[in-house]
Amino acid sequence: MADGAVRWSGQYGSFGEVSHQTAESWALRQGKPTINQPLRYAGQYADSETGLHYNLFRYYDPGVGRFTSQDPIGLNGGLNLYQYAPNPLGWVDPLGLSSCPIKAGRNRRMAMNKAKDTAGIPRSQQHESHWQVGNNRQRQGYSNYVYSENPAEFGNFYQYRNAEGHKVVVVEHTSDPRNKIGDAHFHAGKAKTSPYSYDFKTERDGKVPADSSGGHHIYYDY
Repeated sequence: MADGAVRWSGQYGSFGEVSHQTAESWALRQGKPTINQPLRYAGQYADSETGLHYNLFRYYDPGVGRFTSQDPIGLNGGLNLYQYAPNPLGWVDPLGLSSCPIKAGRNRRMAMNKAKDTAGIPRSQQHESHWQVGNNRQRQGYSNYVYSENPAEFGNFYQYRNAEGHKVVVVEHTSDPRNKIGDAHFHAGKAKTSPYSYDFKTERDGKVPADSSGGHHIYYDY
């Protein structure tokens, strides 16, 4: 057990080199082995004998911020065959083949909370009705199911009442080809006519902007 004691600490350089490593004082006093922490950049494992980082398909030299051998996939991994990434603060290369940007991921709950914020609904508020849209013929005719053959309409619909008693809807479209990080997005919808009697099941909702750019889609990737 750690018992609140620091077992290992170190200072990472800009290119993944670790310095100022400290061992746990408790283990040293007791004459017990200290913890070896070999994890470095994403996908890298430090080799104490060579000072290099094992990166699955090749070795990485943290002292110079480059790989020690050419990229196994050649120019498909980029023009610089030895480069780790354009900027290690915003890119990773977990396999040692091709770098990719780090995404500020948003999960489903975060996206739904953002949509509820946009609709003016407290995050803790429960929906008053819920239905799904899809192309399952076996569920066609169910009260909580709307049949459609248009994948762009597929998803989950949650209807709420805001503080003014207006109907609003939070929509999760589960098949969005424009989503670059996943398959789905949320958005908030409002009534186009009377907000007290609007039927979101049969009528299209009016979109509510979710950011300063006017976009209403709130994407998530997991």
